[in-house]
Amino acid sequence: MTVDPKYEYASESSLHHHSYMKNSKAIGVLWGVFTICFAIIVVVVFVQPHWLGDTPDSKGTGHFGLWQACRMVQDGQDVICEGKLTDFNSIPTPAFRAATVFIGLSVVIILLCICCMVLFFVFHSSTVFHICGWMQVFCGELMIFLMIS
Repeated sequence: MTVDPKYEYASESSLHHHSYMKNSKAIGVLWGVFTICFAIIVVVVFVQPHWLGDTPDSKGTGHFGLWQACRMVQDGQDVICEGKLTDFNSIPTPAFRAATVFIGLSVVIILLCICCMVLFFVFHSSTVFHICGWMQVFCGELMIFLMIS
């Protein structure tokens, strides 16, 4: 008894398609998880005032972040923080102001990217991957532009 080659090819093609779809869904889920992790990191970088701080060898105590600088009051109990997002003139230097703008835009874009992942229920997955991918590329370009400027 011989098997018709046309049916054998169809079953191999179906098996390959099933394996491809299973792997692509796993990669999509992994991509979504990494996007959420990246968003958490970018948000923490934006809001955290503890980038650099005092050491045992420092002359004074305090720490600063992207748009906020904090210092300890003489008694060591209170912390005074300077810099507000609502008042750009309170940010110490133009470089920190530019960094605040670029990282702030990156935060907004990556959060929109996470929101766009809901589109998987409406559009074809390749369309959503392209939309989110381009948003992530733009987010990365903002951060790279920040580093080279």
